[in-house]
Amino acid sequence: MENKYNTDRKIDLNNGLQMPCIGFGTYQIRKKPEIEKAIKIAYDAGYRLFDTAASYGNEELIGNAIKKLKISRNEIFIITKIFKGDNTYEKAKKSIENSLKKLKTDYIDMVLIHWPEVEKSEDRINTWKALEESIEEKKVRMIGVSNFCKVHLQHILNNCKIKPVVNQIEYNPIYIDEETINYSQQNNIVIQAYCPFAEWNTKLVENDIIVNIAKNKNKTISQIILKWLLQKNTIPLPKSINAEHIKQNFDLNDFYLTDEEIKNIDTLKSINFKTDDDPHKVPL
Repeated sequence: MENKYNTDRKIDLNNGLQMPCIGFGTYQIRKKPEIEKAIKIAYDAGYRLFDTAASYGNEELIGNAIKKLKISRNEIFIITKIFKGDNTYEKAKKSIENSLKKLKTDYIDMVLIHWPEVEKSEDRINTWKALEESIEEKKVRMIGVSNFCKVHLQHILNNCKIKPVVNQIEYNPIYIDEETINYSQQNNIVIQAYCPFAEWNTKLVENDIIVNIAKNKNKTISQIILKWLLQKNTIPLPKSINAEHIKQNFDLNDFYLTDEEIKNIDTLKSINFKTDDDPHKVPL
């Protein structure tokens, strides 16, 4: 069977552009030596998408680390996010300017609204308008959302000029928000998966189904989970500061999961264990 889910491929987006099919997550990596080492190893391993956020407190370090690579800006794809406390028109505009400065770049490939939480529902729409303007001003190439459930996505889709291209959500074998995933995909919005390993919760990484598939294929637990996400046309965002793990998490091109193996992994959704805050609790 031809492997159609190689990590060096790109995914088509609803705006006619493309983005890498796997990214390098940087949440909680805040020390300069760790950032510089991890970014260099990730780039050398093949990663071209780097994901950060204003709330991560590491945009400036990431900007410096990328500069040290001495590569053309168009070789990489940078994602950052608007902090949920900045979900107003004016604050979002300022947040984008701050991110541009910290990342040391003339443009950001993608900016997301990090959380749908707002004081007033119109603030969510006004924040989106600020993102739309950033595209017109050529400060941002594309825009999307993070942690948006169906109801929050509907709110944006009913009031936007430019559709979100991605929805970045928690997604792993023991937490699958099918309503959000299905609604996003129905509207041609690509899913990005954070916490792909459920923060290494034992309910996932010690599960017999995952463990046995990994043993049978002579692959790591993380490689099996990432391949499962890739074969669901989802963009996983694995994070690590361990050189071997960074490389392994990109080295997924010499195997694939059978339909039966995917179905077996899918059964783990019944565990329904969420590691992060639940956006379903955020009112419209």
